[in-house]
Amino acid sequence: MPAAARAVRPSTFAALKGRNYCLYWLGLVFYVLGHRAEYMTFAWMTWEVSRDPLSLGYLGLAQGVPLVLFQVFGGVLADRIDRLRMLIVTQILTAGTLTIAFALTMSGLVRLEHLLVLAALSNTFRAFDEPSRMALVPQLVERDRLANAIALGSIPWQAGRMIGPSITGILIAAFGGAIGFGLAALASYTALALYSRLRLRGTASAGTGQRVLAQFVEGLSFVAHNFVFSCLIALALFNSLFAMSYLTLLPIFADAYFHAGSTGYGLLNAAHGTGALVGSLTVATIAHLILRKGTALLVGAACVGGLLIVFSFSPGMGLALPVLVLVGFCNTFYLMQVSTFLQQKVPDHLRGRVMSLYSLCWNLLPLGGLLAGALAAAVDARFAVLFGGAMVAANALLLLASRRLRAIS
Repeated sequence: MPAAARAVRPSTFAALKGRNYCLYWLGLVFYVLGHRAEYMTFAWMTWEVSRDPLSLGYLGLAQGVPLVLFQVFGGVLADRIDRLRMLIVTQILTAGTLTIAFALTMSGLVRLEHLLVLAALSNTFRAFDEPSRMALVPQLVERDRLANAIALGSIPWQAGRMIGPSITGILIAAFGGAIGFGLAALASYTALALYSRLRLRGTASAGTGQRVLAQFVEGLSFVAHNFVFSCLIALALFNSLFAMSYLTLLPIFADAYFHAGSTGYGLLNAAHGTGALVGSLTVATIAHLILRKGTALLVGAACVGGLLIVFSFSPGMGLALPVLVLVGFCNTFYLMQVSTFLQQKVPDHLRGRVMSLYSLCWNLLPLGGLLAGALAAAVDARFAVLFGGAMVAANALLLLASRRLRAIS
């Protein structure tokens, strides 16, 4: 019996043993590198050409509004056409947009209006890219490796958060803003080359012949009438609006409260990223051993809220750093399980629409940052983080009272 158990026990990197997922994962590494380089370079170049803080606000709108407006419709499209083809097309369009940004910057012709239009275009394409990308993963791996694949898929995002801006910042400092767009474009073309090598045996449902609006309503209705799905997506929404909004306030904690300046700011960000990376590897390794997944993910969410409350009272970096490592760990630990459950249980013909609603929650992070900033201005940053943590913990504890949610397996 022990020998049999060892034979089927998945390894930490089990999903990477499959050709398709390995190619997809390597493509994701380059996609994330390009994504991080793109966002940082757009921000830097916008500041460089305008020297106006308001222009950075316009850039945030140009990047955020298309995601909010089009992402759910991107999910509808992911349920109507071939998802791999959609992923490749959006990657081509994104790479082309970044190439134009590189050429304009390199030639010295770039203006603020160019940057805003190109940023809006890139994020419009990303609004259609993300649902197809999330809905495609179950077609790339066996069902028993899906949890492992989803956990591994978060690693490039967590590592990229720590590494991508550093690489881009050094290159921009040495060679100027054009190199940032060049790096983003090169990474996007590399991801495209890897995605083009994917070979799928089966394709997703091509849809039922319904109109786009009817399919959109069908997706919303499915989530609204499914108690478990609506609660888990609400959990992700609370995470974006009240938990991760603390990231917006980290400069205040680093400078005004901890007197650690930009170095402290970098360390606080790195602490969260380190915890998130460890959390991803942990889920990839032990996901199959968690028997009470519903209880585990809800307790993880409650811990995120509780830890943010502790962080809000931190007197200095000595306590703040280990607390943020734990915040990053718990946050990734429970959200990866939410994502896995949604991917495993959603009907395939609704996968794109449901996952687009889930990913839309992530793109509401700027709104959470706005709420946190308003609270910080009205009271102070410590109170804003305390309030956000209390909201997340209270929501998780309320959901923990549900037997149906605790029974998730």
